[in-house]
Amino acid sequence: MEYFDVYNNFGEKTGQTIERSDAHKSGICHRVVHLWIINSQNQILLQQRSPDKDAGANLWYVSAAGHIEASESVESTLIRETMEELGLNIAPIKDSIEYLYTFKDQMVENNGEYLDNEFSDVFMLKADFRLDEITIQPEEVQAVKYMDYSDFRDMVAAGDKSLWQHKIGYKMLIIALDNALM
Repeated sequence: MEYFDVYNNFGEKTGQTIERSDAHKSGICHRVVHLWIINSQNQILLQQRSPDKDAGANLWYVSAAGHIEASESVESTLIRETMEELGLNIAPIKDSIEYLYTFKDQMVENNGEYLDNEFSDVFMLKADFRLDEITIQPEEVQAVKYMDYSDFRDMVAAGDKSLWQHKIGYKMLIIALDNALM
């Protein structure tokens, strides 16, 4: 079983923990990480979520992401999730990971059966991984691809339905990446 630390609406730990499924049934606030991997050609690595996911099934999304387990550090979560989902060991280059921002989002999925109430800590890693270096975890990811940042930016601006929508998060992402990449 996975347990999460519970956070209040200000992003502070309450000292309580909750089991993953209970957090999503009740909409209890917890934390996740997002890692956007960008290569030297300013292409973003996107993953297409598995069709079996409770939320965002079949949609294109961040390079790697995941829940921060109770008492786990942000850094170890980034390393663990990137290894689990993509088979990439980023531990040797962890000092190259850049914090971008944090946003809070609440989403209701699957007719109210899945309630997301999360603070998302968002990071960027500039690194050149080849697609053939990636080993996807089929329970989490069904495909990966690189996309030119300008094309991704246009998709976000258009509200493209093939992307898992995080309107606040994407607005902040575009501002952060415009500053970092342009």
